[in-house]
Amino acid sequence: MADSEQYANDPAVEHEMLFAFEEVGTDHFRAAPIPSRLLRLYGGQVVGQAVAAIQKTALPDRAINSCHAYFVRPGSIDRPIDFIVSRDRDGRSFSARRVVVEQDGQVIFTMSAFLHTQEAGARHQFPMPDVPGPDGLRPMSDYIVEIGDALPRKHWPFWRREHLFEWRPVERFRVFNDAPESSVRHVWFRFRGKLGDDPAEHQRFFAYVSDLHILHAGLVPLGVGWADDHLQTASLDHAIWFHDSFRVDEWLLYALDSPAAAGSRTLGRGAVYTADGRLVASVAQEGLIRILATPRGDIL
Repeated sequence: MADSEQYANDPAVEHEMLFAFEEVGTDHFRAAPIPSRLLRLYGGQVVGQAVAAIQKTALPDRAINSCHAYFVRPGSIDRPIDFIVSRDRDGRSFSARRVVVEQDGQVIFTMSAFLHTQEAGARHQFPMPDVPGPDGLRPMSDYIVEIGDALPRKHWPFWRREHLFEWRPVERFRVFNDAPESSVRHVWFRFRGKLGDDPAEHQRFFAYVSDLHILHAGLVPLGVGWADDHLQTASLDHAIWFHDSFRVDEWLLYALDSPAAAGSRTLGRGAVYTADGRLVASVAQEGLIRILATPRGDIL
């Protein structure tokens, strides 16, 4: 793959730096820039780091059960990121937190979250989709290699780099414009390597990865591929509900769909299952899918 080596990165460095915060004030945390050739911050990085900042203010018996975020401005890859957390309430079993994320004094992202003390309760869930397991499915990286230099150069820094997570799509992984299909997509994913046993660590790495592929479900019914040179995309908001415990270093199934697209926006939804069929998280994201009259090489 021509020139692909210039987009290699060290996932070990990303792993080490991702949640290594400096405490610069009361409930004020700063993350150093992670070496990268991306054109802008990956949205999932900020989602995961915001979750981690909130976790630093959590009471010992409480874990995040839901978080709702808005992407206000694109983030820069070469500037520190500040996370300022507000402790809105600590009740008997729930806590409320807000975090404002800034670069150079400008807000780029906001998140609100609830934390809950673990307790017993009745259960029900949607059944896990009947799809093939990850064994025998092709890694997503194989599709990128096959595409080669047909992939527009603006996408090389993100898609040709080494990723912290491995992805294995069940359906054909669509990159370019093609006939419209159902929005229903399924993809297996897991963290490369092993993490510890702290559930909070698995939550924040899940938040990091949950921003990937969810908007693609909203493009498939339109016949639009995410690599279309005329397509401008951006995550607008992001929500996660945690239902049960899980490990991101074991296979998880992301079951995706999109109920609607209109006004240059689409809504993507995701249900996340463990390999044994437990529904452990739900995700929703609205994103921009603007079709430009002329291609813009500087927009991802």
